[in-house]
Amino acid sequence: MKQYFEEQSEKGANMNKRNLVVIFFAVLFMTVSFQTDIRAADSRKLWTNMCASCHDGKTAADMESLRLKYVTIEAFTVAVKSRGHRCMNILKNDESLIKKIGREIGLKETERG
Repeated sequence: MKQYFEEQSEKGANMNKRNLVVIFFAVLFMTVSFQTDIRAADSRKLWTNMCASCHDGKTAADMESLRLKYVTIEAFTVAVKSRGHRCMNILKNDESLIKKIGREIGLKETERG
């Protein structure tokens, strides 16, 4: 009888270890997946917070149209500073912010790069 209880105890211990390993990897997978989604959302933080509400394709050109029209960050910067609508005045004096937004939307640094 004692041997039976010892065997059952060992089976239970092995099962608990297996369950813990499965739970650990499930939690790890969910954590990594969630963090990847957060990084993707954060990668366009400036565009989302400052530009996307107007640049929706109806009110103003959307992101894809801007990518096609202004291939480089420099061309984009010049356009914002010289031809940007008056609601974009907050950007016109901040060239570094314009360039960050250009990078966020996927514009190239130079014509070649």
